[in-house]
Amino acid sequence: MRHELIGASIMQYATKWLPGLIKEGSGLAEDGSNSSNSNGSSSWRGGLHMIIAGSGEEIPTVQAKDQRMIVESLISILPQQKDSVSCSFLLRLLRMANMLKVAPALITELEKRVGMQFEQATLADLLIPSYNKSETMYDIDLVQRLLEHFIIQEQTESSSPSIYPFPDKHMHDGSQRGTNLNAKMRVARLVDSYLTEVSRDRNLSLTKFQVLAEALPDSARTCDDGLYRAIDSYLKAHPTLSEHERKRLCRVMDCQKLSVDACMHAAQNERLPLRVVVQVLFSEQVKISNAIANISLKDAGESHYQPLVSHHKSLLEATPQSFQEGWTAAKKDINTLKFELETVKTKYVELQNDMDNLQRQFNKIAKPKQASAWTAGWKKLSKLTKTTNVETHDISSHIPNAEQTTKPRRWRNSIS
Repeated sequence: MRHELIGASIMQYATKWLPGLIKEGSGLAEDGSNSSNSNGSSSWRGGLHMIIAGSGEEIPTVQAKDQRMIVESLISILPQQKDSVSCSFLLRLLRMANMLKVAPALITELEKRVGMQFEQATLADLLIPSYNKSETMYDIDLVQRLLEHFIIQEQTESSSPSIYPFPDKHMHDGSQRGTNLNAKMRVARLVDSYLTEVSRDRNLSLTKFQVLAEALPDSARTCDDGLYRAIDSYLKAHPTLSEHERKRLCRVMDCQKLSVDACMHAAQNERLPLRVVVQVLFSEQVKISNAIANISLKDAGESHYQPLVSHHKSLLEATPQSFQEGWTAAKKDINTLKFELETVKTKYVELQNDMDNLQRQFNKIAKPKQASAWTAGWKKLSKLTKTTNVETHDISSHIPNAEQTTKPRRWRNSIS
């Protein structure tokens, strides 16, 4: 039989005999594909003894031991070919296998099967609770193992040569590399969404977050907006992180891969370390400088690079309006600050010159005053001395004979 038919039969059998395998409001179609109802509910039914919604007919109770035997049997007869069953079915089967404590070897085999088509998984299927009494709400280690199996499978497919139906092998090699890259990009977006969801758990350690974020190579992410969203969510849920831990957390993100909107948000995010904010602003400034330089070069050689100029104009037109308005406002603020700084400089120079002039005038005025005070004092003294001398001379000139005549007489009379 074809492996697709075997897989569809297994999925139909599991839907009938493992009622805890299906999700509420969803079921499996006749061809084995997953079909959901109009409300789009993705919540899981709890427990092992279920009633199918809408049927009103209770499924016979099956003990956990019998369910474990059914799950182990289904895992052992799964076809080895890829895409025999959907990745969503494999993850639901893996969820039930962990809940029923299936043999570890079979769980490892099932994990490898999920890793083969991990790019087809959804976020709701990855949110598997931790049944091993772990500190975290979700089984982070399980997702880490699935991601490792996916990376190993991708490396094996890219390195193993095989016979292709294409006439040109180089053409197929290029298409295969493109397919692998697209798969890695889808897995990277899935991992970023998963990290955003589980980062709200306060028991999630920084090491587990960092290991899961750095599991994929750098080429898998062309944009780190999803990773930045997960980091911001982790910082919100863990406000007591130290400065060193926040820097360590932000190392998993490349600031040069952030979009314009993410850079605008990061520049105003108080939860990020100051060094990361500076790196974001610097990388954005470098991008703007390179864009301006390219525009000037293309304008200089417009006749030779007309198609590139038009393409760059289309890219500029596709720039978000919010960024253009923010950049124009920032340029206006920068110019205003420059003008104010220049005016302050000129006023400072003018005040300095005025102060120098006043100092010189004060020095000129202060020196003559001091000299005049001393000279005025000496002049007054000299005048007083002159006047006294003149008066005495005048008096002596008027009364010299009388004194001379009388005094001897007096002395004579006294002697006598």
